[in-house]
Amino acid sequence: MAEDHPIPAGFAPEDELEEERTGRRTRNRLIILGVVVALAVGYMVYAAFPGNALYFVTVSEFMGGDQYQDGRLIRVSGKLAPDSFQRQDNSTLARFQLVDKEGDGGGNTLDASYVGVMPDLFFNPHSEIILEGSYTPEGVFDTDSILVKCPSKYQSLDEELPADYNTYNAGPAPQAS
Repeated sequence: MAEDHPIPAGFAPEDELEEERTGRRTRNRLIILGVVVALAVGYMVYAAFPGNALYFVTVSEFMGGDQYQDGRLIRVSGKLAPDSFQRQDNSTLARFQLVDKEGDGGGNTLDASYVGVMPDLFFNPHSEIILEGSYTPEGVFDTDSILVKCPSKYQSLDEELPADYNTYNAGPAPQAS
């Protein structure tokens, strides 16, 4: 008998109302799920990289600013000063000096110490060295870890090879067969 009576304006049949409610619930669930996933990913990124938020300063910036020399954890970037590396026999304690990579630091050097095995590229004159540690009241940078950035693969060969390199490596003249 309900089919004989027309539906008044403004009223929807029961199935259409139920479909609308289901659609809203699904949309609300998707929005909540999206927010939860976004928060979870954001937290994982934040938790995974806390050490990378620590930026580094150059040797001249470090030596010129007392605010860096208060004993807090900091990173200092430079290169190994020539002939400054010292290690006692049968010891893992190393002492060395760091200077600005570009050499424009006005002669500033940073005395540093490190206990442990030195990375292989530490002694490469083209390597950039990043020390992480703190400055002691004795005026020595106590290094906790050492990062060595590899020299650029685009480094000019003229700087690294002797002028007569081709005469050393030319080898015997090819023979006719």
